[in-house]
Amino acid sequence: MFDKYAGRLYDYTARNRRPVLFILILLIFASLAALYFVEFESSMDNILPDNEVISRSMEFFRSSNLAGKVVISLELTSPDKDIDDLILETDMLAGKLDKDLFPEVTYGIPDSAFAGDMDAMFENLPEMVSDQELSLIDGWINQEYVSRKLSDSYMQLLKPQGLFLNSMLRSDPLGIKMLQLNKLKALSASTGYDVDIKDGHFVSRDGRHAMLIAKSAVSVTDSAGSKKMLVSLQKNIETLPAYIRADIICGHAHTVSNEKLIKRDIVFISIVAAIAMLLLYGFVIRDISAVTIFMIPVVAILFSVDLSYLLLGKLSYWVIGLGSTVAGIATDYGTHVYFAAQGKGDAAPFVKHVIKPVSFGALTPIEIFLAFSFFGFKGYSQLAVVTIISVVLSTFISIYILPHLMLKPGSKVSFADRLAVKLEQGNYSNGLNVLFWLFLTIALAYFAVHVEFERDIRNIDGTEKEIINAEKNFQEIWGGEKTPAVLVINAKNYEEALEINEKIYSDAVQTVGAENFTSVAPLLLSEKTRDENAGRWNKFWSEEREQKLAGLLSQEGKKFGFSENAFDPFFAGLKVADKKNPPSPPFAKGGNIPYARLNSGEVSPPLKKEDVGGLLNNPSSLFERFVQKTDNGYRLMSFFPDTPDYVHSMNEISAKHPGTYLVSATVLSDTLSKVVSSDLKLMTLLASISVIVMTYMCFLNIKETLIALMPPLTSIIWLFGMMTIFGLKINAANMIAGVLAIGLSSDYGIFMTYRSRDKINTGTIMAIALCTVTTLIGAGVLVFAKHPALSSVGMTMVIAVGAGFFSSVMVVPKLYDLTVNVGKGKAQ
Repeated sequence: MFDKYAGRLYDYTARNRRPVLFILILLIFASLAALYFVEFESSMDNILPDNEVISRSMEFFRSSNLAGKVVISLELTSPDKDIDDLILETDMLAGKLDKDLFPEVTYGIPDSAFAGDMDAMFENLPEMVSDQELSLIDGWINQEYVSRKLSDSYMQLLKPQGLFLNSMLRSDPLGIKMLQLNKLKALSASTGYDVDIKDGHFVSRDGRHAMLIAKSAVSVTDSAGSKKMLVSLQKNIETLPAYIRADIICGHAHTVSNEKLIKRDIVFISIVAAIAMLLLYGFVIRDISAVTIFMIPVVAILFSVDLSYLLLGKLSYWVIGLGSTVAGIATDYGTHVYFAAQGKGDAAPFVKHVIKPVSFGALTPIEIFLAFSFFGFKGYSQLAVVTIISVVLSTFISIYILPHLMLKPGSKVSFADRLAVKLEQGNYSNGLNVLFWLFLTIALAYFAVHVEFERDIRNIDGTEKEIINAEKNFQEIWGGEKTPAVLVINAKNYEEALEINEKIYSDAVQTVGAENFTSVAPLLLSEKTRDENAGRWNKFWSEEREQKLAGLLSQEGKKFGFSENAFDPFFAGLKVADKKNPPSPPFAKGGNIPYARLNSGEVSPPLKKEDVGGLLNNPSSLFERFVQKTDNGYRLMSFFPDTPDYVHSMNEISAKHPGTYLVSATVLSDTLSKVVSSDLKLMTLLASISVIVMTYMCFLNIKETLIALMPPLTSIIWLFGMMTIFGLKINAANMIAGVLAIGLSSDYGIFMTYRSRDKINTGTIMAIALCTVTTLIGAGVLVFAKHPALSSVGMTMVIAVGAGFFSSVMVVPKLYDLTVNVGKGKAQ
């Protein structure tokens, strides 16, 4: 029935050739015009799984104020210059940066702002001291400690800077304020960077480097904006004198580098592949009408983009690129039809003979990509729609329009016809080739089961070596080699976020230790905790304890010349008033924590060495690394080592607190690996079922179906086996390429089985050989691509398509003779 109606449709298009061509040309121009109104997006989120862990990690990276930092490391290259020259140029460079692109720039923090807020923190000291710290203070109230403390203070007062310490000593003779300062120092040291301070500037230990940190107004995922930002920054850097070299460290550089590398690879690949294919078709086919074979997928993609936009709305550039690549297999269908019709006076019988294998060959990738729409990838759904429309249109044009565009054969037999006949007469499939195929397949099957999935997405990152080297150089100078994991708290209000943060900190200290968990919890306390601390403080300073300390200070103070009333300021402010002030978020002056926000575009003045720490990850405030105002409330972040053991422990803690989650490179990589692995298994299962069903529907014969399935089975085994041997891993890019290559191998198996059954000269071997060569040319060039994702796609296509070609041409005919033909002979 299929052959009957397909043949009638072919006859109809043959009789109405001109109207059909006119309609096609009209639709092409209409599609070109409609293309102007199609909208695209460049976000990579479309090709990531729709998974909660992955989605919230990506959202965190986009919205977090950690993501948009740009660090500039400046290095002195001349021995004749010193750090003062470098600091001067750092200041000048900071002032030159575009304020629209870099609203906040820093190499320090205002002394006055920091000092004022430290005073505010010390004024609330009783509310900051915990129960454990009160126990520690209680151990200080003895003659030995007080004597030693006053002795140390006396020696400090004798130094030139002692004048500034006088008031602090009188208000805090025991050094209680140092408990809070030590917390601040621990917090500020958590960034992992190794810095020194020179005249309020970040400098390296060797005194030959300075650091400047800017907050970018451009999102890391904004390719065009990142390019503009880096160009502007590079122009500023070019104004530096010759004795200073600058390295730029930021995520934007990775975005621009990946795009540039992909475009460069695509241009190179397109030129080389186009030249190779033109030469191939020019020397082999030598027919100008063969150009239409390459035009078919172009026209099909044009139609599919417009139709997909109408169905789905805004399309992803990545999806269109992948869809165009997938649609390129349509040249295979055109090639088979072309050689079936080439050189024939009446091409209709030969074209009708290949309609069924071409159609069922096209149905295989259609069913495979239809299955993509059921996966948790938004981009895969788009890819399925684009690809299915492209393949359907390409197949229709190849069968029903291409033959009518071919030139009529002349009296002289063409070179392509002679070559096709010679290939058809060759005996390529013999027992030796089958034994070789069987041995190699069994051997590779052993390795195939050990194929691994890519767990680290950085391994398919196309960042240029210059950027990687700059980052390595930065780590050698400034440290910070290991990116920590983050525990994120999202809450509707600031007070709620602080309460959750305190509970998590308490659990984390018991589980992983305070030294392995960096949090603002010891410094930013909830109102409830502040009230409890204040109450304990008042109870702690009983009249008896107060008199004991006053006596010790009087007794030991006389030894060092302190007056009787020297420490009256301490005792005057000892009790906490009943009225409490709720804590303020670190986003407005007057809060109870250190505040250091710069005005837009303002360069911060120098800071003191003890104030440095955590500012390295944040150009405006230490606490802004840990606290962030969001559209839905507040976000608090704590940091810990990104190792499997710590991640597992913190994940258990996070599970107890709704609204919290982990952001970890380890977790992200593991999740991606699990999702891709799970989807690949399901995709392989669905693809296998689709291929088997379509192949059986094509032949309605079990033996012929099994023979036709040998090429795709060979492709799977050889691909996974050789990937294991060569150390290649499955990733999101080569996974799609592998499915596509297996689909091509399935087509080869169907065509060669048809040829073995009907013994009709439709140029099948010539068509398969030419399709394979063209595919290997395109994929072979990809192998040499600089971008690792494109290179892995090339390797995948070369191995899988090569395996499919070998098994279809060298194995299928012999297997057909040994099984089907032998059975027919016995039956006769």
